[in-house]
Amino acid sequence: MSRVSLYCCDKYELSEIKPVIRQIIEDNGGFEQLFRKGKRTVIKPNLVMKKTPDEAATTHPAVIEAIIELIKPYTDDITIAECPGGPNTEPLLNGIYKATGMTEVAGRQNVRLSTDMTPETVELPDGAACKRLQVLKTIADADVFINVGKLKGHSLTFMTGTAKNLYGLVPGLQKVENHARFPKIEDFARFVCDLNRACPPTLSFMDAVVGMEGNGPTGGSPRKIGAILGGVNTFDIDSVACALINYDVSEAPILSAAQSLGLCSENVETVGANPDSLIVPDFKKPDSNRFNPLKILPNLFGGRVNRLLEPRPKINKKKCIGCGECMRLCPQKTITVKSRKAKINRSGCIKCYCCQELCPQKAVDTKSPWFLKF
Repeated sequence: MSRVSLYCCDKYELSEIKPVIRQIIEDNGGFEQLFRKGKRTVIKPNLVMKKTPDEAATTHPAVIEAIIELIKPYTDDITIAECPGGPNTEPLLNGIYKATGMTEVAGRQNVRLSTDMTPETVELPDGAACKRLQVLKTIADADVFINVGKLKGHSLTFMTGTAKNLYGLVPGLQKVENHARFPKIEDFARFVCDLNRACPPTLSFMDAVVGMEGNGPTGGSPRKIGAILGGVNTFDIDSVACALINYDVSEAPILSAAQSLGLCSENVETVGANPDSLIVPDFKKPDSNRFNPLKILPNLFGGRVNRLLEPRPKINKKKCIGCGECMRLCPQKTITVKSRKAKINRSGCIKCYCCQELCPQKAVDTKSPWFLKF
């Protein structure tokens, strides 16, 4: 039986977070079993882009600091490592670490911040989407891998938590390349499942004190949930998290793929708080998940009609400043910038929402045919 720990936590204060983190570690093996002197421990937060903690797009630094303070007596080799989207040059990474509060935490706690983007090839002969993956060597070589996700809505994968956080193991611009390699969401979801099998975390936590509703992972709005979750199986953690925000697991492609691959546990024991007491019933869904009546109909004309009527990203010209980030990082190279405004070529768009995720101005909306809005 799989175990998911769920505890109330109302504030990003160490005095409130540390008892919760301590209990989650005890629930899942305890400090002496999980951590050892001389063992390399790598902590991976979700630092999707250069955002402040209050924007709720990234793992809050207080959660990372609480974990570090608690495990330091048991291990003397701790590194914080992340690989956000885009070209991961050292200056850009340092800028993200600083903006998200990780630089300050690392300085106070005297732990390393990794800027090493060296890839390592991992063989996965029975992979669902691919048989060979490249991941960050820093994490692949870790003796203890602590995965710390953030609970958010997600325009492509419906929700993101601990399982999707492992997409941050993919080095640099390979993330964009993988969206082009796996344009169908079902294939992309299986690839994320492969990542979780290739580099399974020793222990995962989810920061759900304040999550992001709507068009996550970066374009939504902060929403208080008041919880921290933890466990060993990332998919089980995310399934419990879905219940907290009143999302249907069946609508989350990664969890659906995990279920089909037998990666979700049949029996999950939730310890700690009663999940029913923490449900946020009106947690806003991504605009890309608006009701589409074609979901209940067969694929018409080989699916062409359904694809035509699916929600898609659209540039908000009032917000767009023509910075070119969307054009530079579009997997299909379907975006152009003219007169300081971006434009998406609809025929080439694979609806991966990378443009929406990585736009620093939140200038990418989700557009549906007008008759599907009623």
